[in-house]
Amino acid sequence: MKKYTIIIGSLFSILCINHMIAQDSFHNFGNMKMHEDAQIGFYQDLINDGSFDENAGLAGFYNTDVAFISGAFRPVFKDLEIVVDNDLILEVGIGITNNSNFIAGDLVTPRFIIDTNIEYSNDSFYNGETNLTKVDGYAAVKNQKDFIFPVGDFDKLRPLKLMSDQINENAKSAYFYEDPNHPTTFHTTFNTENRTDILLSISNEEFWDLDTNIPSKVTLGWDTESSISSFVDEIENITVVGWHSLRNIWEDLGNTAMDGDFNAGEITSDVFTPDDYSVITFGGSLSRQSVDLGNYLMTPNGDGKADFLVLEAVSLSPNNELTIYNRWGRAVYRASNYDNTFGGTANVSSVVATSKKLPAGVYFYIIDLMDIDIQHQGFLYINQE
Repeated sequence: MKKYTIIIGSLFSILCINHMIAQDSFHNFGNMKMHEDAQIGFYQDLINDGSFDENAGLAGFYNTDVAFISGAFRPVFKDLEIVVDNDLILEVGIGITNNSNFIAGDLVTPRFIIDTNIEYSNDSFYNGETNLTKVDGYAAVKNQKDFIFPVGDFDKLRPLKLMSDQINENAKSAYFYEDPNHPTTFHTTFNTENRTDILLSISNEEFWDLDTNIPSKVTLGWDTESSISSFVDEIENITVVGWHSLRNIWEDLGNTAMDGDFNAGEITSDVFTPDDYSVITFGGSLSRQSVDLGNYLMTPNGDGKADFLVLEAVSLSPNNELTIYNRWGRAVYRASNYDNTFGGTANVSSVVATSKKLPAGVYFYIIDLMDIDIQHQGFLYINQE
């Protein structure tokens, strides 16, 4: 017979809980606290309508049926053990200050209430995540710079690795195995046909929600059920994409590292601000691997030095097409038979006013050299000073 000990409140009274808590729910109305080395096992539901947020020791949920955590206040555990046959469902958020151990069953949160989540604070962590033991819904992190969210959907673990420039005061993420054109828990749709010029396609199989205002990189993974080959012809052309919340368009978030094939792999984005994007997923972009990249610096200030984008390769192919994109993947300049005369001025309307200087920053260019059947591409930094 297993025995668990919990120390309650300032009275330091000891309650011994044997194999099963007799009532259908353990209901806390007062000030309950677990001290060091204390252990408690919940075999039914926990209703927390009191204080239960300064705990040490181990709390475990052990149930052969569905278990619930509910109440008016968020309980916070030092160490949490989840051993439930039919999931542990949150109706109120919970916190972890040291470790959560996924042994059996998912921890499920309501996807339409993102603040009802499991929050890992400071140096807390987890272990035991699998396709059948994970967070099915929203996980959050507090006061951590880098974190891997153990999120998924039903029988799929799809972790999101967050690598931020600064410590996140609060960041949240969830995974959705559904078509972004027809999301079930968002009040809008994310039309995969509405994308910037550099993007050729968007996944209609899955997406993630990530919320933080700290500039970050993310790493996303896929497997055969992601159907990458259905929207990307060459695996090297996969990229991370995001639905911009204000512009209502899919934008390229970059590919700074990629490993794998169509069956399984992972990709890392460039730095972006997640709060600018409603959801993120995989997309296919114009080729990034055609030939050696050429990167250029332009200072179009009229001093005769680096005033124009000079591509030596155009002398080999006067029959060519040049397109320059801003960091959001929108074309800002197009030219047929380019002759090295781009001086930092846009000629594509709807993005910026034509005949006006482009703002300083990084741009991405692609030039098709049709006479020799080669495509050049690279990055361009414009400094207008």
